[in-house]
Parts: sequence; structure tokens; C-alpha cells
Amino acid sequence: MLQPLAPLYIYFLAPILTLVFFILLAYVIFGWLVVGGVVSLHNPTARQIYSLLSSVVEPLAAPIRRVIPPLGQLDLSIFVLALILLFLRDWLLPVLFGLRAW
Repeated sequence: MLQPLAPLYIYFLAPILTLVFFILLAYVIFGWLVVGGVVSLHNPTARQIYSLLSSVVEPLAAPIRRVIPPLGQLDLSIFVLALILLFLRDWLLPVLFGLRAW
């Protein structure tokens, strides 16, 4: 039997966490395309897309970046953020809402 708050997780929290994960993935891929020279930030449309992705990802990554600083050109905060999002979506919240046993 589902717990009373299970629909909150199933229809609201899980899709939002999945959307944030895909935005994070798009942010990483877009960053690679900029570094590789495929996309130029001189293009106004590309700059707007990067600004939109950055406005979602950077506030989430900044607290992690204070704990784990970038190692040269390697920013581990994005990787840690992805792990946290997946942990929340796939394990912690289902356990808290009673959808999965320990």
C-alpha cells in the first residue's frame, strides 16, 4: 500500500529531480562544446542558452564548490551534484516516503 505522501514524490519531486539532472547534463555537454570550439559564446542564442543552464546549475554547485574546490581545470562539484541528485531521486526520497524498504 502506498503511503499518503507517495504521490507527492511520484508526480512532483521525482520529475523535478530528473529535470534538474538533465539540465546538469546539458550544462556539461554545452561546456564541452564551448571548450571544443564547436559552439561560440559570441553567438547571442548560445550565450542565452548557456546563461539559462548556468542559472540553474551554479546555485546548486556553489555550496559544493566551497567544500570541494576545483582541481585545476577539473570541477568535481558538478560530478558530486549529479551523484547527490541521483541518490536523492533513486534512494533517499523513496525510502522516506515509504516506497522502498531499507
